[in-house]
Amino acid sequence: MIKRLLRSFEKKGENLVGETLLNNVSLEELQKLFKVDSSNPMYDCYLIENKEQFDYLQNKFNVKLNDELYDYYLETDTFSEDN
Repeated sequence: MIKRLLRSFEKKGENLVGETLLNNVSLEELQKLFKVDSSNPMYDCYLIENKEQFDYLQNKFNVKLNDELYDYYLETDTFSEDN
């Protein structure tokens, strides 16, 4: 099973400080948002770096992002079905 996560890291120290599971988002939406080819499964790590990405994520997932304190990444994790 594939899960998409929004992870936040300290700008100073680079420690993981939070993560949000991104439910109800399609691969197609993410491909469009990050301007990647439709054949790309987006298993890599993607820096959230522009206003369109920040606005989309804040609105769709009801989160408040502070890009002055934290760096944000879209990441993909896999989980086995029996966990």
